[in-house]
Amino acid sequence: MGFVQLVLLEGVFLLCAGMIFFGGVWGTVAATVALSGINFLTYDSAQFWRWEIPLLLWGVGGILLLLVVGRIANKSQVVTGLVGGLISLVLFGAFITPIAAIILWALVVGTGLIPLNKKSQLLWSFAPTILRLLLGLGWIIYGNILTH
Repeated sequence: MGFVQLVLLEGVFLLCAGMIFFGGVWGTVAATVALSGINFLTYDSAQFWRWEIPLLLWGVGGILLLLVVGRIANKSQVVTGLVGGLISLVLFGAFITPIAAIILWALVVGTGLIPLNKKSQLLWSFAPTILRLLLGLGWIIYGNILTH
């Protein structure tokens, strides 16, 4: 593969991770389909199934984890404000330096990073976000191993 193809492929992997982070369950489904397409284009039929079965198992496992953790976290009623606040932080950080982004984000959005609730509610409020980050990172790593 040429350099340009590798850069484009890495861009697709980052896009898959972004779909998981911002799309949740549907983003995970879309990322799994995208990696399956890359797998289909990369390998012949014998090698395809060697990589596809673990990909599908991890995809279904990630979707189930997102559903379970999301349902548990939704009971605390903290998740919606927290995820909205984190998304706005990412959007501010994409266009402005990190320190200025955090200051502007705190002034404009006004949502704290750490909600003032019980420790269990705090842990469950961060659990979906952390799980989405881990799944996105996992898909980036698996995609790079897949195309190696």
